[in-house]
Amino acid sequence: MDTLLSYVEPVVVVTNVANSLFDTALLMVIYERLNGTTTGDGDLAQKEVAHFYMIYNMIYSLAPLLTTVLLGRWADRQGQKVLLMVPLLGYLLGRLLLLFTHLFQLPVSVMYGSAVINGLAGGFPAYWSGINAIAALQSTPARRSLRLNVLEVTSGMAGLLGSLVSGHFFLVKVNNQHGLLLICLCLSLYFLSLLYSAFVLRYPAVPSQGQVSPGAPCPSCRTYSTQMILLFSCYILYDLGVTGGENIISIFVLKAPLSWGPVWVGYGKAACYTMFLSSFLGVLIFSRWLSDTSLVLMGIISNTAGFITMAFVQTSSLYFIARSMMLFSCIPMPTIRAQLSKQLDAASYGSIFAWLQSAMALTDVVSTVVFNSLYAATLQWYSGFSLLLAAAVCWLSTVTIVVYSCRQSWGDYSQIAGRDSAQTLGTQGLDDFSDGCSSSCSE
Repeated sequence: MDTLLSYVEPVVVVTNVANSLFDTALLMVIYERLNGTTTGDGDLAQKEVAHFYMIYNMIYSLAPLLTTVLLGRWADRQGQKVLLMVPLLGYLLGRLLLLFTHLFQLPVSVMYGSAVINGLAGGFPAYWSGINAIAALQSTPARRSLRLNVLEVTSGMAGLLGSLVSGHFFLVKVNNQHGLLLICLCLSLYFLSLLYSAFVLRYPAVPSQGQVSPGAPCPSCRTYSTQMILLFSCYILYDLGVTGGENIISIFVLKAPLSWGPVWVGYGKAACYTMFLSSFLGVLIFSRWLSDTSLVLMGIISNTAGFITMAFVQTSSLYFIARSMMLFSCIPMPTIRAQLSKQLDAASYGSIFAWLQSAMALTDVVSTVVFNSLYAATLQWYSGFSLLLAAAVCWLSTVTIVVYSCRQSWGDYSQIAGRDSAQTLGTQGLDDFSDGCSSSCSE
């Protein structure tokens, strides 16, 4: 029973269902409010929504930088519980403001306060750092890539479920208002996840300092730092392109020619979350023949092809075709995290994952500002230009992972050559010793 209670998947499922419900609720509430203030001008409403999300995502991404690393260090000393409890409490308190904003018709700028509260509590960077640290501590190096991909597919399937029903819940009227039921359900799920993390989940023991994962390589400091930089660079570049592209897609579907409502927005997000399942199946099947770096390359190519196709979408059917091309786009992130964890001290997982997620949060800020501003500037000229740029940035990340793969292969070759050389010297030493003994005996 304790083994079952040590799994973090229930927290991931409940929290990500709540996240997907909140995303749809926030988008529709903000779009309906801003569309009403722009007298039905679709392009102006698009620019206003893009501007709101640019500021909201900047605050949401920058605020965790103040606390995530501190929470990670605290978790390494006291246990990973803090990396779940604090962010989940921030989710609950911060997103309660959406209920007040919608219920009392407050200005949409109030939601900037929601991003501040959520961010100062660590937000998604701290929460996902804790989830990954717990999973890494509970898995062996040989199965870590698969274990972290299981978390991704669990998160994706939860998001798929939430997205499929979110639009329908939004249309249910309570007190003659759309969206209240959806927001209340979302907040209830955050509260349930908080209770489970506080009183039910069994956390792994705090590892002692210097405890390196069994089977982890022990490269020289120079090789170690170079490989870390290459993995970090690939992770950040890929995240830059993915975040920028996905932010644009969420706004792009609201305008003509698609002009989606809340139900279709939910279906679109569900198609996005389906990629987590297809990516997991890709890892499960192809990991028998492909290395981790090859799997990362496969995911990057898949995502790039999908973004390029999405830039030319004119119908809903073509949108889902573009999504189907992104089948393996969720493979790179967890696989790179697994590669990093195999080279790290187990007692520093909380800090390292916190640093990684903080860098990712900073990247999200840059991505949001650049892509949202570019989208607003090119909306009249060609609205798909930002998606082509996102595809180019994703493709650029292949350079770093290829260099990493080459260095890794060269390091393996050097180790093999070193062992062969040592064996040769050892054999030569035995021969010299035998010759010496023969000479002494003959004398």
